[in-house]
Amino acid sequence: MTLSSDRAQQDAVTAEIEIAASPVRVFQALIDPAQVPRWWGGGARQVYRCTKFEADLHVGGRWRSSGITGNGTFEVSGEFLELDPPRVLSYSWVASWTGTAKTTVRWELIPTQNGTLVRLRHSGLAAHPEIARAYQGWPGMLQWLQSYLDNNETAAERIASA
Repeated sequence: MTLSSDRAQQDAVTAEIEIAASPVRVFQALIDPAQVPRWWGGGARQVYRCTKFEADLHVGGRWRSSGITGNGTFEVSGEFLELDPPRVLSYSWVASWTGTAKTTVRWELIPTQNGTLVRLRHSGLAAHPEIARAYQGWPGMLQWLQSYLDNNETAAERIASA
């Protein structure tokens, strides 16, 4: 797994991981309201878990994720900006813990010999430097997705064993 920041403009956080599942399978895990709450969550020190995911899956359609943290609840929502299943998924991102700051998340799914290279880019951070640090957790999220797809490990199991 790799994590980097766009140093030229300090505008983005990028991360990538290889998952032993097809791009179709990975794409479904990213957009299916039944699957997202199964993998999105973890934390040894602080619980962070999606409990509900909704998506109107078309460009311009809205999506929303809500859940629990060690300190209460959270919500993340946005609008689908680009859909090219099973290769590209892009949406705006507004999180309850960062106020009204609107950024963009883009997933690229690249077939490999052993599955899929998942490349994530969270951009638009240069306009909101005060929140850039809040988005250094993407590698952990990619590991949650990988554990779910490679080992069928759920967020509930991960939290219970932490």
